Amino acid sequence: MINYIISKMAWADLVKNYETEASFSGHRVGIISASINGISYNNALILRFNEEGIYLRPVWVFRLFHKPVLIPWKEIKEVRDRKFFFFNLKEIIVGNPFVAKITMRKSTFSLIENNLLQYSFKN
Repeated sequence: MINYIISKMAWADLVKNYETEASFSGHRVGIISASINGISYNNALILRFNEEGIYLRPVWVFRLFHKPVLIPWKEIKEVRDRKFFFFNLKEIIVGNPFVAKITMRKSTFSLIENNLLQYSFKN
């Protein structure tokens, strides 16, 4: 039940816009911590990327009600710097109109940053 409620609060808009059923081929960052629309997924998301975009999928415990998503690079509209106590964070704004706010550690974001710069402005 809790898994369902979390999925509706944080994940539903991502799935509505970016759901993917295809198997994903690309670079694996690993298991990360991030918050999506204010809901925290601590060490609960698998992050991968390729020339198409960012692939997110919860670890197996959260997969019920959390389908995988592939967010195209062009859908990332803004990236903001944030600080929370001693943590440097990046806040990623997805979609226009707004779909989601994904917040992750700056060190995690740095692993995908070059791809964002490379692919987000391609036609």
